[in-house]
Amino acid sequence: MTNIIKKYSLAFSVLFITLIFCSCEKEIDVDLKTAPPHIQIEGLVKQDQLAMVRVSHTVDFNDNSGYPLLKGAIVKISDDAGNSEILKQDNTGWYVAENMKGVVGRKYDMSVTYEGKEYTSTSQMPPQVKLDSLTMYKILVMDYALPMIHFKDPVGVTNQYYRCLVYINGKQLPDMNELVLSTEFMDGSPIHQFLPVFTHDDDVDPIEQDDEILIEFQCLDKGAYTFFETLSRIEESLTNPTSNITGGALGYFCACTVDQMTITAKW
Repeated sequence: MTNIIKKYSLAFSVLFITLIFCSCEKEIDVDLKTAPPHIQIEGLVKQDQLAMVRVSHTVDFNDNSGYPLLKGAIVKISDDAGNSEILKQDNTGWYVAENMKGVVGRKYDMSVTYEGKEYTSTSQMPPQVKLDSLTMYKILVMDYALPMIHFKDPVGVTNQYYRCLVYINGKQLPDMNELVLSTEFMDGSPIHQFLPVFTHDDDVDPIEQDDEILIEFQCLDKGAYTFFETLSRIEESLTNPTSNITGGALGYFCACTVDQMTITAKW
């Protein structure tokens, strides 16, 4: 989650640069102006898991002190079955429910009130889609193989947006992009998609023989998908991801189903 915060905090700071930043080998001296703190919210309601919300502030580009978690926010999650709960902040800084868990098909509302201002969002959990299989795919020009997911997209508009998280030996690489996939124009099709496991260090292979690869396969609604899709293009657009939260906060609220599959890396 911290990687997500870092990405869109960087974009927020870039809005204040006096030179257009371009990716090239030549070193460029960029003057980044100070930006006022901006509230960031990450809200998650995963299938069969307790709802959780993280509330923090952006920091200036040159500030390496971390992203301060905000205390004293009033965080509420409710669903269309009449359930509602005020989340309590735990020792990790997340606001976590005691009873509210994700149920497939339900619509969830999130409300975060901080310093007298309210931020709201709605997300509906789509039906679950399961992975059929997970394989390793070797590209000839690469020294290692990539995980490849295989699944059948159900016919209809309720399942069209997906997100994949990759864990290598139990950890996510901090600089690795996530796969976000729309089947809007491939409705009902079988999907065979390798996952972009690349890092910024060309001298280090992120996957080695016999590594344990775990894939968390999420099915999202369109609002959450749009956030993660625009987040994946943040270095190209130099703008903040499209939030599905009203009130001016950065971030997202996502109710999603989850399927997991593990493979030992061999090629």
